[in-house]
Amino acid sequence: MPVRSDRKVSRLPAAVMALAIVAAAGWAVTSRQMNKERSMTSQHSVAAASGITTDDLATVSRAKIFFGHQSVGMNILDGVHAVYAAHGMATPRIEEGSTQPGPAGGFIDHAFIGENGDPLLKIQDFGAKMRSGTGQQVNVAMMKFCYIDINGSTDVNALFDSYRTSIAALQREFPDLTFIYVTVPLTTEPGLLAKMKGLLTGSSRSAADNAARERLNALIRRQYAGDHLFDLAAIESTAPDGSRAMGSYQGQRYYALYDGYAADYGHLNSEGAQTVAIAWLKTIARVSGR
Repeated sequence: MPVRSDRKVSRLPAAVMALAIVAAAGWAVTSRQMNKERSMTSQHSVAAASGITTDDLATVSRAKIFFGHQSVGMNILDGVHAVYAAHGMATPRIEEGSTQPGPAGGFIDHAFIGENGDPLLKIQDFGAKMRSGTGQQVNVAMMKFCYIDINGSTDVNALFDSYRTSIAALQREFPDLTFIYVTVPLTTEPGLLAKMKGLLTGSSRSAADNAARERLNALIRRQYAGDHLFDLAAIESTAPDGSRAMGSYQGQRYYALYDGYAADYGHLNSEGAQTVAIAWLKTIARVSGR
């Protein structure tokens, strides 16, 4: 009897070990793909984040900007301070709910729009901010969803239709206002233990969420391709060497937040904040002109 008992107990670790080997193999393949694959957007995003000129920064300092966001938005604004400091330049005035010009005549008015987890409310709140008087006081405006707004159960097509309809209405109402369109930020790729748990439970929530974000981002890229697109997701997922953090869920390729830019699974560390801020500032400078 003791021998039989030992045999039964031994089967579970063996099964788990086999599962770990399979998961590790899959992870290794994905890791190799990440190091080799380049996308059409990665070259653009790396070039955008490779540097910024003092002329670009001066252009942004003269712009009057409204930025509707939540927590990742604060990471970006922290990065803006760091970028200006690195160039020995004064940061534009950045204040919540203020359109008071800075020394160069511009400002960054920002607001925490809506609530995290409710993307439709964010769309409505952004429109309300524009119509409350802000639309007449700024010349550049944008809103950003948060990664927590989009998950595997989100109706991506319906959400995109609401966003596109709302932005189109604002463009008609404010023809002299330049809108910038922003892709949805990402979360990091689950580690090996999380992948094993997903295999054991039959679910991989983070993968499903990033896959949904990629579907929405693909719609945003297709609709708003060009100088007015700030592809936040492409910047977040592209390592300094040009490789992309990525995964696959139910046959769909998706991108993830590069670990080297991550403070946690969804927010940016100092390097990530500055890298994203450089691309953000370059986008604003590009559409603002000189």
